[in-house]
Amino acid sequence: MKLVALFGSPAPYTTPILNALAKRLDLHAIYLAGENRVNRFADSWGVEPEFEYSVSWARGLDVPSVDLHLELSAGVARRLNRLKPDGILLVSWGPTAAEPLLWSRWSGTSAVMWSESTVFSGLLRGSVSTRVRGWITRAFDGYVTNGSQATRYLEELGVQPGRIVTSALPAGIASKSTVRANRPSDRGVGFIFVGRLIPRKRPIELIKAFAFVREVVPNATLTIVGDGPLDAELHEAARHVPGVRRVGHQEGEALSSLYAESDVLVLPALREVWGVVVNEALAHGLFVIATDQVGSAHDLLDDETGIMLPANDLTRLTPSLIKTTRTLDLSDVARGRRSSAVANCTPDRFAADIVQAVEIAVRGRIARRRPARKTGVAS
Repeated sequence: MKLVALFGSPAPYTTPILNALAKRLDLHAIYLAGENRVNRFADSWGVEPEFEYSVSWARGLDVPSVDLHLELSAGVARRLNRLKPDGILLVSWGPTAAEPLLWSRWSGTSAVMWSESTVFSGLLRGSVSTRVRGWITRAFDGYVTNGSQATRYLEELGVQPGRIVTSALPAGIASKSTVRANRPSDRGVGFIFVGRLIPRKRPIELIKAFAFVREVVPNATLTIVGDGPLDAELHEAARHVPGVRRVGHQEGEALSSLYAESDVLVLPALREVWGVVVNEALAHGLFVIATDQVGSAHDLLDDETGIMLPANDLTRLTPSLIKTTRTLDLSDVARGRRSSAVANCTPDRFAADIVQAVEIAVRGRIARRRPARKTGVAS
């Protein structure tokens, strides 16, 4: 079976998934982005693509008021005609999906949606938006999702549950055998935030909450990993709170070492489609405090591995941080790794789920092409 997967550009987790997928079927990836955005694959995961790929023209469009980035593309249909796939895989429902989805309807080729959106993942909501999303979504033949919350959203849009395969994203970096070996033995609980410094991830609110923690637990620390538009504001906020360390954006070995020094990941996001940092933290043995707007929190956290807080009530953040400093067993370095949920979040598992979704799509398309059997008695 030949599959063409269409993406905006490589993400830290997609290349390992596609490498695993290429071992199961004939795969070609098309990146709908400028050439300068499809390079240095190994920078994200330390891996290079083991599949054929090409780049098609696209132009980015940002709408800052609703935290939205779109890619507008053209010419994909001609490339799909040359490749002649048995199925295509599209990420969610954005404008880049329009041309290949129309091509799939015209050509009779099965189309699978890799769905990431959840009820709480975007700001474009309302009756009109929901109708448009529903119309586009139901034009696909099969679906693979980034977790239970994405599956729930598809069902709310009218997709039949039997056409959905629920998966879970793998971690962006793997833990080392020396997990948490870098943690200073004489230090208090070490909290860590990893992510873009943007309003919806709420790093400023985390620093304000941590300021109260320091009054109660003077040896607690907070490490902020990331960069973004709030960098200057965060610098000013951190300057007045002891125990806060800023290290900027980190990847790979450097990020793994920072996890190894820490005890608790805190993700107070207002919206987070999945939140792969939760996978990473659990794989490194950390406890996790995340909001209920973080998709992975619903699938990966339990009473032993983390706390899930309501995103619309941050008054509970400080008490949860303080409680964790008093109850967390700092010697239990394997806590998160005991989670069977995170252990099953692998590129191979996601690749297998994509194949299952493709098979569902192909069977469904064949069934719809088969002429209906006539019934009744001939006169």
